Amino acid sequence: MTVPGASHIPIWRTDGVVVTVLLHMGPVEFLYYWLHRALHHHYLYSRYHSHHHSSIVTEPITSVIHPFAEHIAYFVLFAIPMVTTVLIGSASLVSGFGYITYIDLMNNMGHCNFEFIPKWIFSIFPPLKFHSLHHTQFRTNYSLFMPIYDYIYGTMDKSTDSLHEISLKREEDSPNVVHLTHLTTPNSIYHLHIGFASLASKPQMSQWYLWLMWPVTCWSMIITCIYGSTFIVERNTFGKLKLQSWAIPRYNIQPIIQHIFGYLLLFF
Repeated sequence: MTVPGASHIPIWRTDGVVVTVLLHMGPVEFLYYWLHRALHHHYLYSRYHSHHHSSIVTEPITSVIHPFAEHIAYFVLFAIPMVTTVLIGSASLVSGFGYITYIDLMNNMGHCNFEFIPKWIFSIFPPLKFHSLHHTQFRTNYSLFMPIYDYIYGTMDKSTDSLHEISLKREEDSPNVVHLTHLTTPNSIYHLHIGFASLASKPQMSQWYLWLMWPVTCWSMIITCIYGSTFIVERNTFGKLKLQSWAIPRYNIQPIIQHIFGYLLLFF
């Protein structure tokens, strides 16, 4: 089976992006809500969905822990916008790959047991708040990313907003021991937890593919220079002893650059 024009799909088409957004907000969210709610029926829950709910304390990988039959159902559901844009001839690389990236990113964020999104954004675009509540209450917060159907059908957990407020008011964590460090080379940002463990294990060795990532590396240097605040890299607790590693967002090369700029300012 071939799709006419598939070899000439453009990078961007506004109508395709709009159709993708509307289809997700409409049928995808609606069908997901009722599919998810059906999976909590005792017959389907005991045979399928209980496997996903074995994670009471969720983490990002929980978002893809499903039986095979559920994966097929989600695949068909999330394929609706992409297949539709292909059939009507408005598909683009951005609408296709962007939608897949959006689904995976939001799904992982929803299961990380931490609220990344500031509260004020909820008033503008209310994505699903505290999906972790669904993993403890089971009968609430069925929606995917837009809880409009939870509000319509009365399944929004009443403690959602209050829990968000309480979580923001937790006591500040005071460490007993602090290890203070700083970034070294520009590539040392990839030694952090969010980076690559293989690079962190060999900090003095450089890999060829890091040259391809120089745009990201340069932007990280600019951001750290602007941000300029110490951040926590790692937390460890041994009994009552709390240890933290703090990183100063400064590189070895930055003092040299500052001196060069200082001399240039003196001359000019």
